[in-house]
Amino acid sequence: MSRILDAFKAGSVHRWHCNPWLAGTHDRTDGHGARVARIIDLLWPDAPKALLQSALRHDDGEVAVGDVKAPAKDADPVFAEMLEDRETVARQSLWGPDPALTLDDLRKLKFADRLDAWIWARHHRAPMSVDGWPAAMCWLFAEAQMLGVDAEWNALVLDMP
Repeated sequence: MSRILDAFKAGSVHRWHCNPWLAGTHDRTDGHGARVARIIDLLWPDAPKALLQSALRHDDGEVAVGDVKAPAKDADPVFAEMLEDRETVARQSLWGPDPALTLDDLRKLKFADRLDAWIWARHHRAPMSVDGWPAAMCWLFAEAQMLGVDAEWNALVLDMP
């Protein structure tokens, strides 16, 4: 099968299908990956190509297992590791080995990934007092400070309806 078709299919995985508040919002992994890359590019304009590639591709392995809610993975580390292993195999079968990232770049990727999820949920009016969102907001606040983007985080929070 064509790698182009495989990449198209990997980007077509529907996000949030296990979340009753967001299941109908029609988010796909390709849109999410693009938004994560945009967040990285805005916050760190000198980001290396490897980080931007990782942002675009980071959820492509979900084509093998679907999009599983973070709280479900947090509740069962063995299950989470099994999913991550299967996603890694699927992603690497499409793209080859993952680009080498520094620990700082991995932190930026995780921050941008969670930030996009938080913005999506807020934008689509999900109740932000359940499903781990309060903890996610606290983590984003603390991580923004550690990464030196707290001014951008604070402006975003003030701008969000």
